[in-house]
Amino acid sequence: MPKKDWIEIIDKFDNKFIQDFLNSQNIFIPSENFNNPFDSPYKNFNSKNLQKSNPSNWIPIYKKEDLSDYLIANNLMPIRSGSGEFFFYRGNIIFELENIEFNNIPIEKVKKIDNFIPLSLKVDFQRNENAYLNKAMAFGIINDFVKSNELKILEQELKTKDSSRLLYGQFGKIKTSFDFSFKTLKGCKTINRGFQFEMDLVLESETEILIFEAKSGNKETNNFSLLQLYYPLIYLELITTYRKKVRTIFIDITVKGNMEYYRLLELNFKNSCFDDFEIVKSQSYQIRKFNTILLEDIKV
Repeated sequence: MPKKDWIEIIDKFDNKFIQDFLNSQNIFIPSENFNNPFDSPYKNFNSKNLQKSNPSNWIPIYKKEDLSDYLIANNLMPIRSGSGEFFFYRGNIIFELENIEFNNIPIEKVKKIDNFIPLSLKVDFQRNENAYLNKAMAFGIINDFVKSNELKILEQELKTKDSSRLLYGQFGKIKTSFDFSFKTLKGCKTINRGFQFEMDLVLESETEILIFEAKSGNKETNNFSLLQLYYPLIYLELITTYRKKVRTIFIDITVKGNMEYYRLLELNFKNSCFDDFEIVKSQSYQIRKFNTILLEDIKV
């Protein structure tokens, strides 16, 4: 867990330097008013000048538990901003799920995208987030959540002119080849090219692009880093030159006994500002797992 690494990192800074920043009106360090004490004035902090190896193990923040108590108490958040680089942002990057009310939608009222469920999604193989996302698509959960009327995934023929369909877009591990901007209501900071992040799923209709960040486990997710939705958002907006609306959706998949629970939450970052977002909708669905097929039942 990166928590212990961030305790060590903060100890490398002069306490007065950090305290002066916290007492100021600035929201980023390094910045024009707070030069980097380890390197060139306005460059980001990095693993090399902090003499801290394996930055991929501690710079990315995925949940609240990755942060040290000091960072949380002072609302001082590390923002990954390049290959082995970060800057501090004074603001919140964690979204708490515990107080969100999810509108439960009975799975019986959800229309499947076809008249069968793929067998490979029924058998009891090693589950991963990709498999659960595919299952959510097959059961029509994603269709139901992103639009209330007819929306088809991978449909070959459109039945009416008003119908639309979702197709796969670019997703997976992305290594940036250009700079982009971390934008807030109080200022911006450059995210340098050359760092890698992951998009779990991207679907696209004729008018919209939908980004999905997924978590799965045997316990409900309590919180997650908003950066996991924000990085893909600003990346896709730039490479598509803002020609389509980009929507960001978080999916939490919990498996308990013979039940699977899917909680979907859509957030809208207004004008691509990290600190200005709203909850668009939140819905939950339940699926009963299929019976396990035992190896001894398979005849060769």
